[in-house]
Amino acid sequence: MTPAATPRRIRRAALLATAVIGAACAPSAAHAAADVEGTWSFSGGEVVVAAQPDGSFIGTVIRPTRFSSCVHPSGEQMWIELRPQADGQYFGKHQWFNTATCGYIARGNTAFRVLARPDGKKFLRVCFAGPEFPEIQPSIDAAGASTGTTTGCQDSDLLAPPAAPSTPNVNTIATLPAQGKKKCLSKRSFRIRLKEPKGDALDSAKVFVNGKLVRTIKRDRITAPVNLTGLPKGRYTVKITAKTVLGKTISGTRKYRTCTPKKKSRNKSRV
Repeated sequence: MTPAATPRRIRRAALLATAVIGAACAPSAAHAAADVEGTWSFSGGEVVVAAQPDGSFIGTVIRPTRFSSCVHPSGEQMWIELRPQADGQYFGKHQWFNTATCGYIARGNTAFRVLARPDGKKFLRVCFAGPEFPEIQPSIDAAGASTGTTTGCQDSDLLAPPAAPSTPNVNTIATLPAQGKKKCLSKRSFRIRLKEPKGDALDSAKVFVNGKLVRTIKRDRITAPVNLTGLPKGRYTVKITAKTVLGKTISGTRKYRTCTPKKKSRNKSRV
C-alpha cells in the first residue's frame, strides 16, 4: 500500500509537472540562421540578406551595386519575398529598372541557391527572369544548373555571416582622441573617423559638442572634424549619433577638458 502523499510531495510534483510542460512548450532559444542569410558581394557592391518575421527573407543593399547600367543605392530592398523551397533553393523577386531612365519598374521572378566551390567557400547564385515574363520562374538545381532564366545568373561571394542582433556601441565604430595621462586635451581640434560595423553600413552621422550640432555627414567611411579652438577653458562633451543603412541607431559620448596655454613669464625690473 502506498503511503498518502504529504503536502510537500504534492507541491513538488506540481512544480515538476509545470517545469516539464513549460520546457515542452517553450520556443527555441535562438533563431537558426538559414544558409542564405549574411552579407554577399553583388556586382561591385554588397547586399545583406536577413530573415523576416513571416519566414521570408529580404536582401538590402548596404553598398551601392550596379547591375546592367543602373545603380541600386544603399538602403534599397533589391530582393524581397525570398522563400525556401523543398529542394533547398529560394524563390523571390528582384528589383528591375528602366535602363533608359534608371527608374524603378516591376519586379521579376528570381531563384537563389547557396552553393560551394571546390575549396569549400560558399557563394550565392542568383538567376533572373525579367518582369516582362511573370509566368516564368527560374530554378537552380543542387548542382548549380539553372532553368527558366531570361537574363542569366549572377554569383556572389559570402563576405560575412549574419550579424548579431545587438546594436554595436559607438566606441566600436568611432575613433576619438584620448586625453591619455594628461588631465586635459592639448589639441583643440581633431578628427573623428567612423568605420563600418560588420554586416551593415553607415548611412549618416551627427556630431554634437555640448549639445550643439556642429556637423552632419552622409557618406561611407565618413570623417568629421571637431574644432574646440577659441572656446574658453572648460569641459566639453562630444556626442556622435550615427544611423546605419539597416536602420540601427548608434550613439556615444566622450568628455574632454581643454588645456589653457602657458602664460609667458614677465621679468620685473628693479628700481
